[in-house]
Amino acid sequence: MKRFYNSVLNKSGNSVVLLLLIVGFFIAQIPDFQLDASSDSLVLEGDNNLRYYQSIKKNYGSDDYLVISYQVKDSLLASAQLNHLANFRKDLQAISQVKSVTTILDVPLFQSPPLALTDLASKNISIDNDNANLELANKEFKSSPLYADNLVSKDGKTSAILVTLKSNKQFAQRRQMRDTMRLKRAGDNLSKEALIKLHAIEKQVLKDATMQSEVQDKTIAQIRTTIDKYRDKASLFLGGLPMITTDIIGYISSDLIVFSLAVIGLMTLILAIIFKGIRWVLMPIGISITGALMMTGVLGFLGWKVTVISSNFFSLLLVMTLSVTIHLVVRYRELAQNNPDLEYRTLIQNTLEQMLKPCLFTTLTTIVAFGSLLISGIRPVIDFGWMMSIGVTIALALSFIAFPIIMSFLPKPKIRQFNTELGFTYGLAKFTEKFGNHLLVVLVLFIGVSVVGVNKLSVENRFIDYFKESTEINQGLTLIDKKLGGTIPLEIVFDDLAEDYWYDEDLRTEIHKIHQYLDSLDETGKVLSIDTLMQILAQANDDKMPNGFFLNIIKSQIPDSAKVHVLDPYISEDNGQLRMVIRIRETNKDLKRAALIEKIETYIGKDIGFKEGSFHATGMLVLYNNMLQSLFDSQIKTILVVFAMIFVMFLFIFKSFSLSILALIPNTLPSIFILGIMGLMNIPLDLMTITISAIAIGIGVDNAIHYIHRFKTEFQKDGDYLATMYRSHNSIGLAMFYTSITVTLGFLILALSNFIPSIYFGVFTAIAMISALLANLTLLPKLILMVKPKI
Repeated sequence: MKRFYNSVLNKSGNSVVLLLLIVGFFIAQIPDFQLDASSDSLVLEGDNNLRYYQSIKKNYGSDDYLVISYQVKDSLLASAQLNHLANFRKDLQAISQVKSVTTILDVPLFQSPPLALTDLASKNISIDNDNANLELANKEFKSSPLYADNLVSKDGKTSAILVTLKSNKQFAQRRQMRDTMRLKRAGDNLSKEALIKLHAIEKQVLKDATMQSEVQDKTIAQIRTTIDKYRDKASLFLGGLPMITTDIIGYISSDLIVFSLAVIGLMTLILAIIFKGIRWVLMPIGISITGALMMTGVLGFLGWKVTVISSNFFSLLLVMTLSVTIHLVVRYRELAQNNPDLEYRTLIQNTLEQMLKPCLFTTLTTIVAFGSLLISGIRPVIDFGWMMSIGVTIALALSFIAFPIIMSFLPKPKIRQFNTELGFTYGLAKFTEKFGNHLLVVLVLFIGVSVVGVNKLSVENRFIDYFKESTEINQGLTLIDKKLGGTIPLEIVFDDLAEDYWYDEDLRTEIHKIHQYLDSLDETGKVLSIDTLMQILAQANDDKMPNGFFLNIIKSQIPDSAKVHVLDPYISEDNGQLRMVIRIRETNKDLKRAALIEKIETYIGKDIGFKEGSFHATGMLVLYNNMLQSLFDSQIKTILVVFAMIFVMFLFIFKSFSLSILALIPNTLPSIFILGIMGLMNIPLDLMTITISAIAIGIGVDNAIHYIHRFKTEFQKDGDYLATMYRSHNSIGLAMFYTSITVTLGFLILALSNFIPSIYFGVFTAIAMISALLANLTLLPKLILMVKPKI
């Protein structure tokens, strides 16, 4: 390494040109950087339910539609209100990417006036056709098995406008092919040629998804503009999965820009207060920003999209690069103060040589920590693991190359005499010496409480909780959820029953029981199925269910305008399937997805008697639940494996079994402590907070390596463990403190976000930083003083 640094310092002009070329190449890739909050980022790759869900979407249509809640003060069916709604619908239909708009104006009515069974085929009654009795229509909308709590709220004040967007069939086919091949890859059933084909398809799907996302964003913006024009006579909110994904991307983009700038500003201020020198502020900040921008370019170059899970990668890389440069700055200033007559280049070279090993080791252990994310099976989580592993490598390399180059172009700084005995770190050393035994007792109690909290951890969280109550998306989802029958769909599909349904009265009775049971659950909103049609037919037949003979006649006479609402979405004779669609109320605070799905499957299987495999639960609710459960299993249950791998690395780094054990013990605390707090506060793990344990482990281990590396160096001076602790606290302890406090305050800025997962991420990462700092400046030295390992 000496030859390398001699080359860098002696040929700084060539070095800076080469560095600028590399940095410039990757920064030039930033325009290709993309964000993604699509449903693909919320499902488990290789999930068998995904293929089934895709086939259901193909048979019955996508659930990717928009819902506009249309709430009035007086009557929905007043003449002026109907004209207002008609004009609104017309303007929505004029948007190029809108396929259809369904409102109370165009849906078929069966009780306005009441139709006999024989009239269903001949009379097509709707408000649009001007043949509906509006007084009766008002009653029908509020009491109909099809429309009540679905198209119209039970109080008759709120209506849903269903906006179906045009689909890209070629994109859908490619994505289906990709998902099918991924499932085969998960089972090791793909040849090399097929793997190459899959890679090409994945790249094309990424390009298609980007184009689709841009089209969708533009369409939703147009819809929102149209909505704003019609707020004069109605309270309007937009909902639906496409809107949620668009708004999440908006929040991610905002946080990425606003909070990254805020973090940079805050770090600049803190460094200015700590070091009181322009060089020691601008150089670390400049290197950190460059590293984060380079990684952004790498993501653009590789075509990796940033999702909800990885949205804070920029801030993470800023602080991780800053951590390395602060250690270099602190060490240089310390060497310069102790050796004021040493040649400038020798000072720089000594700084790099002394800090290379600990910084290299901390990078390797951080990679191991983030490597725990690679086994999740969820593509965005895996990508985040790779992003951070590559990112911290870039941070290390850039810091150790840019630092000497920049320093060589600047004159030797005058290092004012500064007090290396910081009150905080000295106080921790004093506390460790005098109250170390008390500390051990308190920590045992903390660990016990944290373990109780960890056992209470869950992954049950609600989409609606991702957004503050003051945001439009939260208000819209709440209104739709409470007034219009729920938001997130769950589907139950029965195989090989479609033909029998029309003839088998017992089967119709069983389906009716299941429908009624689903409707009775607190977690469910509107339930729609083929039984909904049966209830409508019973209303037209003096509340008597028609028999199989009449049903076969009636089903062939139902007009197409009614079939699309009451028949086609719930029965497919081509595939032999019956389908139930249940909308889940996200506002139910007791919602537990996994327990709900299990309860429903138990009722259908055991209470009603359907055989296992003859029916399937599917839909985004099932896929999202599978993903969350996989996160829980793969992350929480593999923390021990991660610590085992880090222990092996400690053995390699420290070459001491006892020292490796001592280093590992305090670094279990931040992750256990954070997970314990979350469990005790009933804060569920989600797409972002699931990564905090990996970050906490990485941060804690970094501090331990730096501290022990310095402790070993200082110990050689006099062999006195206690004196060595004080010297270590006053040297490397300073860098650890400066780094931790800077990063902690930087992450706390995320508490101002409108996106709740970002708030939790910021707060708990800050707690992880402080926990790791305290553990490695109190518990670690106390254990070393107690055990006195051979150093």
